[in-house]
Amino acid sequence: MALLYTTAPALASFARYNLITTLHDQPIQEVRQLDWANKWEQTGLLAFDDKNQDGRFQLTPDPETNEITIDRDIIVLSTPEVAKLAPWVIALVAAGGLAAALSTASGLLLVISSSVAHDVYYRMINPGASESLRVMVGRIMVGFAIAIAGYFGVNPPGFVAQVVAFAFGLAAASFFPVIILGVFDKRTNREGAIAGMIVGLAFTMFYILGVKFYNMEPWFFGVSAEGIGTLGMILNFIVTFGVSRVTPPPPESVQRLVEELRTPGDEPPAIEEVGEDYLD
Repeated sequence: MALLYTTAPALASFARYNLITTLHDQPIQEVRQLDWANKWEQTGLLAFDDKNQDGRFQLTPDPETNEITIDRDIIVLSTPEVAKLAPWVIALVAAGGLAAALSTASGLLLVISSSVAHDVYYRMINPGASESLRVMVGRIMVGFAIAIAGYFGVNPPGFVAQVVAFAFGLAAASFFPVIILGVFDKRTNREGAIAGMIVGLAFTMFYILGVKFYNMEPWFFGVSAEGIGTLGMILNFIVTFGVSRVTPPPPESVQRLVEELRTPGDEPPAIEEVGEDYLD
């Protein structure tokens, strides 16, 4: 995981540098001869406009003088073409991105389906539901999830890195503390877990929606919406730990289960439990 999340930004930086040096301050005739530039321009994700009419395209941070518009989502995908690599390398990058998206989406859809159909509908709403009915509820939830995901795919709240940061922040503020405390704290109970997840998730979603969609100023030491999940995670830890201490402890069977999670299954017997004959 460390290799993945350190090499990905490095690859993006190198790809952006390669793209800039290929296009910035280059004569229009040379840029127009680049096959990959013409193809990406047709998609609308890459655009050129010689505003100062000097016969060259300049890439600047000022929108008034910038003459090259690059969609941030194409930087990595266009890198093999910019580097003039073989077509099969380009196809491999595209196939890898598509496979990663499909595998992640399918896994999340299965989790949504099983969680709603079994943990919510069967356990909390209709305990007498048949297996076929639970399967039907799961399929309906998959349809809803696909519709919502499709809408945000067509109308994304930000570019890819931003959306990933939002997802990681929401996951950190909701599930991560419960998973950690559920393994390493026998006193964590259902009430504490639910309260912690609600507080962490609600705070993080409020901050993200306010900053990104309602022009709210980042008020927590200037932390951006992409990084506020860390604070939501801390709030979740505090609320879960505190509420678990002021509410009844979990059943003894649950506490034993938590203890067994940290105990190897094939540990040797303790010295005081065996005799000299066994040691010999």
